[in-house]
Amino acid sequence: MNYTSLIASFILIGLLASCNEKPVVIDDPRNHPELYKKVDTTARVKGMEVLKQDVYLNDLDPNAGMAIEKDQINLFYRSEEDSIDDYYDYVVNQTYQGKDYADQGISYLHLIRDGDSLHYEIIANNRNVLRFKYLGDDSIHEFFPAKKPGKMPIILPNDTTDEELEN
Repeated sequence: MNYTSLIASFILIGLLASCNEKPVVIDDPRNHPELYKKVDTTARVKGMEVLKQDVYLNDLDPNAGMAIEKDQINLFYRSEEDSIDDYYDYVVNQTYQGKDYADQGISYLHLIRDGDSLHYEIIANNRNVLRFKYLGDDSIHEFFPAKKPGKMPIILPNDTTDEELEN
């Protein structure tokens, strides 16, 4: 009889304690539409690019490439007969000719040497490729990491037809 009265008292205490709890109220989004507005995630502004310090080879000529260092870029050409190194200071920002392109998410690479500068738009910057558009003539320059595992990409001439690409 002692156990049943003990169990009954625990049940009674549990019921009394549950009556003192406040109910959970979930706010209705219709009451505060400004707090629950939808956000368009497709229109995000792309942040400024950061170039990874590494050695990259040109897509058309594996003897040519660029070595990105902390404060300089070395555009090089290496062959058995010749070796050329052109060192440039560089700046990556979102301005070109005094106009700010941050709202459009466009980043630029500016190579500077002896008062002369070369300007590139950064088109692709990831672990597989660096792709730039030279703003002097709108030509595209691609570079691939020199230490990338696997084989070099297949280089197709610019006049390749769609049928040749499919085969």
